[in-house]
Amino acid sequence: MKSTLLSAVLSILAVATAFASDATLKDIVVYKNPECGCCTKWVKYLQDNDYNVTIEHTRDVLAVKQRLGVPEKLAACHTAVIDGYVVEGHITHRDIKRLLLFRPDITGIAVPGMPIGTPGMESGDTMQSYDVINFDDQGNTQVFVAH
Repeated sequence: MKSTLLSAVLSILAVATAFASDATLKDIVVYKNPECGCCTKWVKYLQDNDYNVTIEHTRDVLAVKQRLGVPEKLAACHTAVIDGYVVEGHITHRDIKRLLLFRPDITGIAVPGMPIGTPGMESGDTMQSYDVINFDDQGNTQVFVAH
């Protein structure tokens, strides 16, 4: 009985791990200003974490944000789209993975501004506390995860 239960639990964990790992092997399109260094660092961070990144350079990132429904109060320097979700700002690959794993009924997630210590905004060991906010097409927002 114990070995059957253990086997079942290990099987479930293997499937969940495989799904979670697969969730990060996604294509992501990043809209950014060609001169933005922190955006370039965030793209490299995604690539280092097994994302297939397509970069769309634009000097009018604000128009992209408006088209994709990013609330003005949640704006950051770059905007991305992955599997139908909007990813705004310096979001960790773990938070993107969580978004894709749980697939909430939202438009996307955002890290407003440019918090120190987020991917692409590293400054030694300094880490600023911040929230990842989810948003929907009605303008509703709430904390997705706190860091």
